[in-house]
Amino acid sequence: MHEAKGLIEAYYGIHILGIKPYRAGYILETSGGRKYIKACQYQKERVEFIHQAKQHLISRNFSRIDPYCIAQNNKPYVEIDGNVYTMVNLIDGRECEFDDDRDVAMAAEALALMHKAGHGFLPKDVKYVPSSLGKLPYSFKKRLEEIRKLRRKAEKERNGFDYLFIEHFDDFYKLGYDSLEILYGSKYNKLVEQTQKEGMICHHDYSYQNIIIKGDKTFIINFDYCNLELKIYDIVNMLRRRMRKCNWDIKKAKAILDVYRKIEPLEQDEMKVMKSMLLFPQKFWRIINRYYNSKRCWAQKNFTIMLEEVINEKDAHIAFMKEFDKL
Repeated sequence: MHEAKGLIEAYYGIHILGIKPYRAGYILETSGGRKYIKACQYQKERVEFIHQAKQHLISRNFSRIDPYCIAQNNKPYVEIDGNVYTMVNLIDGRECEFDDDRDVAMAAEALALMHKAGHGFLPKDVKYVPSSLGKLPYSFKKRLEEIRKLRRKAEKERNGFDYLFIEHFDDFYKLGYDSLEILYGSKYNKLVEQTQKEGMICHHDYSYQNIIIKGDKTFIINFDYCNLELKIYDIVNMLRRRMRKCNWDIKKAKAILDVYRKIEPLEQDEMKVMKSMLLFPQKFWRIINRYYNSKRCWAQKNFTIMLEEVINEKDAHIAFMKEFDKL
């Protein structure tokens, strides 16, 4: 980054006073304030899509985000040595804490406001439009098949992790099967068609580090994974993270949804798809998939601990799902 300092100053018309590594990029102290610059792990066409999404939100009065700084060439990125870089104004604040009720309420409100502003987003004149619309049934079915195949692999190996996986396979497989049954019985396809027609911005990575709280204001940053998707993807993502912090307390889930629905309504059709998504044993699948497909003997203990954590919350998860329709 120090080698490219002069180019960045020229591209953005700023004077860089200091450079400090931060996460996947750098914090720049500049004549125009503090900036954050990083090399993108994707092509400039995706940057153009993200830029349009951010501008759509701003045009609909949701400005608590991190819009790209526009370079002298009037583009939201620059190219240096074959790499694409983006820059944003650094938002000073703290990360959202998902075990804090007030933080979670602020995050739910910000998400609802973002989705409200995200209506009508249908990108124009971009070469790449990331979308996950319509893929959920295939994704769940594929993951269920992977769980079944990995059980056969576990039966051949038989170490501590394998025994634990085999012991609890039936319970988690049933959760996945029931999840698919609910999804097949829902109006998922109707919701997909509606979103394809009307447009919507889904953040797709609504996690604590991308929710910045500054005083009484909440900012949403890092739209790297944003795409066209049902808005409930973000809500489910947030609910999952929160529920694992509170042993799947149904009252905590209701508090999130009550805040959200005051701003952005949720239809019963959406709630049914959410039920399917929350029921699916996502973390169980992720752990065993990572363990068997990137197996390292030194990591067995860590994976076993993670698997035990999922198993320990299974009963609370099931009890939560039995109460879900009351939400």
